[in-house]
Amino acid sequence: MRHITVIFLLVLSLPVFTQTKQEVTSKIERVIVFTNGAQVSRAAKTTISTGKTELVFKDISPNIDKQSIQVKGDGAFTILSVTHQMNYLKLQEVTQEIIDLEKQRNQLTDDITYQTALLNVYKQEQSLMEKNQSIGGSNVGVSTENLKSAADFQRTRLTEIYTRQNEISKAIKEFNESLAKVNAQLMALNARKEKPTSEIHVIVSATAGVSGKFDISYYVKDAGWFANYDLRVKDVSSPVDIYYKANVYQGSGEDWKDIRITLSNGNPNESGVAPEPQAWRLYYGNAVYDYGQLNNYTNSTIFEVRGRITDNQGEAIPWATIQVKGTTVGTSTDIDGFYTLKLPAGSNYLIVKYIGYNDIEMPITSGVINLTMKESTQLLQEVTINSSAGVVAMDAVSISSYRSKNVDIKSIPVAATIQYKPTTFTYEIEEPYSIPNDGKVYTIDIQALEVPALYEYVSTPKIDPDVFLTASITEWQDLNLLPGEANLFFEGAYLGKTVLDVMHAKDTLAISLGRDKSVVIQRNKLKEFTQRQFIGSNKKETYAYEIVIRNNKKQAINLTVKDQFPIATENDMEVEQIDHSGGKVDENTQVITWTFSLEPKAEKRLALKYAVKYPKDKTLVLE
Repeated sequence: MRHITVIFLLVLSLPVFTQTKQEVTSKIERVIVFTNGAQVSRAAKTTISTGKTELVFKDISPNIDKQSIQVKGDGAFTILSVTHQMNYLKLQEVTQEIIDLEKQRNQLTDDITYQTALLNVYKQEQSLMEKNQSIGGSNVGVSTENLKSAADFQRTRLTEIYTRQNEISKAIKEFNESLAKVNAQLMALNARKEKPTSEIHVIVSATAGVSGKFDISYYVKDAGWFANYDLRVKDVSSPVDIYYKANVYQGSGEDWKDIRITLSNGNPNESGVAPEPQAWRLYYGNAVYDYGQLNNYTNSTIFEVRGRITDNQGEAIPWATIQVKGTTVGTSTDIDGFYTLKLPAGSNYLIVKYIGYNDIEMPITSGVINLTMKESTQLLQEVTINSSAGVVAMDAVSISSYRSKNVDIKSIPVAATIQYKPTTFTYEIEEPYSIPNDGKVYTIDIQALEVPALYEYVSTPKIDPDVFLTASITEWQDLNLLPGEANLFFEGAYLGKTVLDVMHAKDTLAISLGRDKSVVIQRNKLKEFTQRQFIGSNKKETYAYEIVIRNNKKQAINLTVKDQFPIATENDMEVEQIDHSGGKVDENTQVITWTFSLEPKAEKRLALKYAVKYPKDKTLVLE
C-alpha cells in the first residue's frame, strides 16, 4: 500500500501540460527568386507558455509546396509537428488601388442602371405622345387656335424628349467605356475573384514560459524572373555597354514589401538526377531508342514569335509572361494582351503563365501564336522539388574582381553581389525591394558593364545588299550572363531587338548589332566581261562581277565580305575560277572570304570572275 501511495505522489508532483493555441504574425525578410519559382523566408518572435502550444502563422501564401516547408526555432522549446492548411475565411488583402477601382466600378454600374431606366421613361413618354394624336371627340370640331397650340406643345415636348434621349444615350456610352477600362485595370491587378490565404501550424512544447524565434521557409511556384539587356555602342572604336536587368514577377498570394531579394539562375523544378543512356538498337530505317514516346518537337526556322493572349471571353490578358522553355528568354504581354519575342537558336516551346490560369506549353510552329488561357480551378498545386534545391552560400566574389579581366563596371543602379554555388550563381540585391502580388513584371537593374569588343562588319551581297555589324566579346563566361532579349542602341539610335544567345556561344560571344546603312556595298555585274561561247558539243559561260564597298563612317572598320564559286556536280561540268582578288576559298563549300580594314571615306573594289563549261543541250543557273 505504501508503494502505491509513493507512485501516486510522484505522479501528482509532475507538471501538468495543457495545449493552447495562439496566432503569430510573421514577416517576409528574404526571397530567393529562381528562374521558375521562389523560396520565401519569414521570421517571427513570440512568447511560448508552459506545456504544448499550437502556434498559427497566418497570412501565408496559398500556393506553397507543402513538402518544402521548413521551420527552425531558437529557444528552450521543442518543435513537435508542422502542418499546413488553407484558410478560406481569411482572404488575401487587396490594395487601396483595387478598393478605389471597385468603388468606381460600382458607381459606374449604378450610373448606367439609372440612365438606362431614365431612357426607358422618355421612350415610354415618346410612345404615349405618338399614340395620343386625337384632339377632341369624333363629333366635336377643333378650332384653329387649339390645333396650333396642341401642335406647338407636341413639337416642343417631342424635341425635348429626343434631345434628352440622345444625351442619355451618349452618357450611357461614356459610362460603359469607363467601366470597360476599370474592369481591364482590375484584371491587370489580378482582382477578378477573392482568394484565400493559408496557415502554417506549429506545435511546440516547453517546460517553462520562454521567448522564441522562428525562421520559416517554403517554395512557391507562381514567381520567377528572366533576363533582359540594353546593349549600347557609341561607335566601333568604343566598348560595348551592357546593362543587365532582371524582370521579376510573382503572384504567390502575398506581397513582398521592402525585402532582401536574391536572384538565382537555378530552377528547382528541373530534375537534379543525371540521365543514363538507354540501349541503342540499330534497325534498317530509323534508329530506335528505348525511351518510349518522346515529346521531341524541333524548331529550326522561326526566330521571332508574336501574338495575343486572351481569356475564354476573348478579353485581353495583360502582363502574362511568355518564356522560351528551358531558358531565361522571355517577355510579357502589354495592356491589350499583345507580345513579341525574339528567339535564340534551339527554341522549341513557349511557356505561358498568368495568375489564376492554367499554364500553357506550346510548340513554336509559327511566327504568330495566339493563345486562349483557361482559369484554373485548382487553388493549391502540389509541386515536388528536389531536396537539394536549397541554396548553400559560398564565398562571395566581388564584382570589382572583373576589372582585372578588362571588364569595367560602369555603374550599378542597384547594389548587387555575385555569389557562386556548386551548380548555380546568384545576385544578392543589397537594397530592400518590393514586388507586389499582381503578376506584373518589375525590372531590377542588376549591373552595368563596359566590355571591350572586337567589331566586325559582315556582308554577303549576293544574298543581301546590306552590311551587318557584329561585336565579338572574349572572356564572356566571367560575366554570368543568361540568355535573354536585348535592346540595341548604336550611335545613339535604337536599332531594334536581338537575342543574347549565350547557350550556343563558344570561346567568343558574337552579338549581332543589325544593319548599318553607313557602310555601302554593291555587287555589279560586268556585262563587258560576261559572255557565252559554243565549243563543239559544249558551251562555256563566263560571268564577271565587281563588288564595291564604301565606308562612310568616321572610323576605320574591319569588314568580311563573302561570295562563292559554283561547284560542279557532274563529270561533264567544268568550273574555272578566273579571278577572286586574293580572297580565301573554302575547299569544301567554295565560299570566298575577303577580310580587310577600310579607312573612313575609303572605297575598295573586289573582282569575281568564273566560267562554266557544260553540254549545250543542258541548262544551268549560273547567277
